[in-house]
Amino acid sequence: MWVFFALLTSLTNAIYYLFNQESRLKPSLFMVYRGYFLAVAAAPLALFYFHIFPWQFYFIAFLQGLLISYSDYKYFQAFQKFGAENVTSITPLTVIITFFIWFIFQPSIIFEYLSTPLQSLLIMVSIAVIVISVMKYRAQPIGLKCFRFMAPILFIIALIDASNKTIMQYADNHLLTATITRVALTGLIIGCINLFVGLKKDLSKKEILNLKNIKSGLFILLLALSMILLNFSMHYAKNPAYTSAIIYLSVVWIILINHIRSAMGYKTPYQKLQKRWIFALLIATVVLSVITG
Repeated sequence: MWVFFALLTSLTNAIYYLFNQESRLKPSLFMVYRGYFLAVAAAPLALFYFHIFPWQFYFIAFLQGLLISYSDYKYFQAFQKFGAENVTSITPLTVIITFFIWFIFQPSIIFEYLSTPLQSLLIMVSIAVIVISVMKYRAQPIGLKCFRFMAPILFIIALIDASNKTIMQYADNHLLTATITRVALTGLIIGCINLFVGLKKDLSKKEILNLKNIKSGLFILLLALSMILLNFSMHYAKNPAYTSAIIYLSVVWIILINHIRSAMGYKTPYQKLQKRWIFALLIATVVLSVITG
């Protein structure tokens, strides 16, 4: 079950990334829209399927909103300092961090892994191959300065992934409602924080309310679907790192979509690819899916 939702998430993410690439929205404006668009899209459904959850659910959602706002701000800083290629080559390490962080969130799972050592070894090898493949497929060298800057951000992103599964433990058997409510709450917090910061820095109310900008940002609604699918997958997976690993298939979807667009006459960015790593990514994904799915 978790594999199905993870695959859908990877495809949705790929389409979302491609739209984001085309939109050219200012980072601060993007973050404001990212928050409020998610809140506006999810709030009506959250109210329609209204359910009162334990206080822990709302507390975790609030913390997630703060962590996502901070990590995304630092992420954009890293893009400006070191370039997107460098940053995105390091990000897959969050999968390994998430895998081990989950032992802190749920210590009992350690004994489950120890009871099936061969299966556990195959899982860890598959995850490692997926991570290395995504880091290597573009033949992009990773700078040490970039790694040092990104290290705390990777830990925060892994913490967010682990908390995605944790928050669903307070869903009271209302998985869809909990997921939509989480999207609405975190979106509202992200929007408010980034609006406050943006207006103090480089944003104006005119920019935010500009109809052309709003239309350019409508693709962000895809992120709401992605977050819902992600939550479903992480809920059913034994370890949230499984989902985090599989969704990196988005790189394969992007390559395929760009090939199709190129064949149709559209101009697409050229990427020097290491095909052996793409192949390794696909094989490791299949192995992980079969063992754990």
